[in-house]
Amino acid sequence: MGKSSWKWMIAGCLLFGSMAPLAMAQEAGAATESAAELVPLRQAAESIGALVEWDQQTKTITVTFGDRVWTVDSASGRSEVNGTAVTLGAGSLQGKEKGLHYIAWGAMKEALQIQGKWVNGKVLADEADWKTRAAQFTVQWAALAEAPQEEAQLASLLTPELKEATKVAHLSRLAQQIIPMVGKPTQFVQASSDNDGVHQNVQVLFKTDKDLMLSLTLRYKENGLLNDVFYSYLPSGNYQPPAYDDASLYKEETIFIGDGQFKLPGTLTLPAAANAAGTYPVLVLVHGSGANDRDESIGAAKTFRDMAIGLAKEGIATIRYEKRTREYPVQSAAIPRFTVKEETVDDAVLAVKWAGQDKRLNKDRIYVLGHSQGGMLIPNIVKADTGNAIRGAVIAAGPSGPLEDLMIEQMERQLQYAKDNGQPAEVVAAAEGQLKMWQQMVAIIKDEQYTLDNLPANFPLPNASWWIDFRNHHGGEIAKDQKVPLFIIQGDNDVQVGKEHLDGWKKALQNRTNVQYKLYSKLNHVFVESDKPSTGQEYIIPGNVPEQVMKDIAAWIRSN
Repeated sequence: MGKSSWKWMIAGCLLFGSMAPLAMAQEAGAATESAAELVPLRQAAESIGALVEWDQQTKTITVTFGDRVWTVDSASGRSEVNGTAVTLGAGSLQGKEKGLHYIAWGAMKEALQIQGKWVNGKVLADEADWKTRAAQFTVQWAALAEAPQEEAQLASLLTPELKEATKVAHLSRLAQQIIPMVGKPTQFVQASSDNDGVHQNVQVLFKTDKDLMLSLTLRYKENGLLNDVFYSYLPSGNYQPPAYDDASLYKEETIFIGDGQFKLPGTLTLPAAANAAGTYPVLVLVHGSGANDRDESIGAAKTFRDMAIGLAKEGIATIRYEKRTREYPVQSAAIPRFTVKEETVDDAVLAVKWAGQDKRLNKDRIYVLGHSQGGMLIPNIVKADTGNAIRGAVIAAGPSGPLEDLMIEQMERQLQYAKDNGQPAEVVAAAEGQLKMWQQMVAIIKDEQYTLDNLPANFPLPNASWWIDFRNHHGGEIAKDQKVPLFIIQGDNDVQVGKEHLDGWKKALQNRTNVQYKLYSKLNHVFVESDKPSTGQEYIIPGNVPEQVMKDIAAWIRSN
């Protein structure tokens, strides 16, 4: 991973998250069903994301669309896809206009495996052809980076909820953020689809003109309309299950947290072994900052999945769910006065309520664990639990002081790391510039003239309301007067939330008698062991949460 990638990863773990857009314009009009209809090859193919190449010497056209490689010899009319002949059809390659090659629509459909029609000079993919629809959307959305005025053409493809959201969270604005960074999509590579019970999610992957990869996840409702789009700033992958992952010891099922516009898919993990009491204690897992999935996938780690499996082995059930800003990034961004309440607290409380109604779970033994920013917000979640259902809570690597101050600490550590390790002058200069920029932003955030009713104009970060609402947040100041037992855990090799934050919690809660603390040797921010000082770069190395962490959490739950 390059330097820029791991910096994005570290920042993304604490900086709140990604927003992404959608859709592909499809015009109504007379559609041809005739396979003999001639269509302009380059225009039609490129509109759905295919790469079209012309070899002047051999007079050969090559069209690459996913794993389909279609070669056409314009001189002889021979045509084949991955070695299998495809008949071009009468009139193909004769051309209606100088310099253009025309192909029978039926031949193109067969060659590229398209299901759809040719309408008013454009490809209109069938609803069932999710691959072509997703690829076509990506091309049209990316074009908004240079032609934002065309965004209105996408409105007919959106759900009412998303259509309303895009009045505030413009799709073109997101394209203008993403496309200059990764490049224009030039070649569709692949698409995959899954259904999480809330959305049909189509993940589409493109090569770009910057020789990078662009990946979007398009979230469709059952009516075929696009309901949201997710772009991940945080690279993840190469996860390896832990040695303690024994499928015979647990069972999992899909659940849903909340209802209505922001219904979230989640996972209930239950111990396979019967409980003498007939019900299981349950721990709700609350994500850190950023658009996290239910497993809290960061690099090669899946912190929450590991915890769920390890706790099931100890007889503890868990609930984990997709974060709202991941399942609904655009719609979340459009919420007026979006704060940590809407981002995290509300859904955590809904998960607690869900736990209370499931007969397999002990409604008197519901616990909550918050990681990173989620740990900061444990006192807020306890406060919002007006039904007093939460029996206890775990704070895992939760900052004890304001997030904006922590960001400065992180930037200072990155700068010092660059200097100590002899990084090139331009790298050090970039780190210095980044630190200065953050210092200026934090000065704005802390300026008391700004309130939720008087937000700073032209604020350079997304959602000024989020930062103004969350500034100067000390979770300990809220928790010091609460009664819910706490277990606060921290790794001593955490580059994002240093071990001194554990001392911060101890100081704030010094008068409480029902709080336990534990510092783990070698554990980094994602609770994976690292023998070297953590920089965040090690997140891409497969590793798992040590089983001892879950044993300690389970023992604490049993003691309460």
